[in-house]
Amino acid sequence: MPYMLVNLTALALVFGSLASAVRWLTGGRPPLVLRPLVRRAQAWRAARRPVPEPIPPVLLALELSRLASHVRYVEQSNHPNKAERLMAARLAYDHALRDYCRAVDIPVPTAIRGLSREQRFHMESALIGAGHDW
Repeated sequence: MPYMLVNLTALALVFGSLASAVRWLTGGRPPLVLRPLVRRAQAWRAARRPVPEPIPPVLLALELSRLASHVRYVEQSNHPNKAERLMAARLAYDHALRDYCRAVDIPVPTAIRGLSREQRFHMESALIGAGHDW
């Protein structure tokens, strides 16, 4: 009888640990017991990570120009899956546009997906108004 109680307790601990690990993997929050250790590991990793060099705005302007011509090419082409290609090209253009605006200290909207036409227009207008061209 006592062995059965010990076995059930061990089994409950194992399943509890597995449930906690699954919650950690899906939700991103570690178990309460491991949080200090995880924070220390993240701080150690952040301290060892090199600081990336900023990309010069001239290179970002060249990339933006290349992506703008690619968007125009995809719009005029007759390739299969045109909608997916156009969406991917616009997302890449929006990402490069955000990077360029951040590099020259122009405010960037916090859109998770692509930018709306209005947001894109305002960012491009702000870049042109600040004297930048691509």
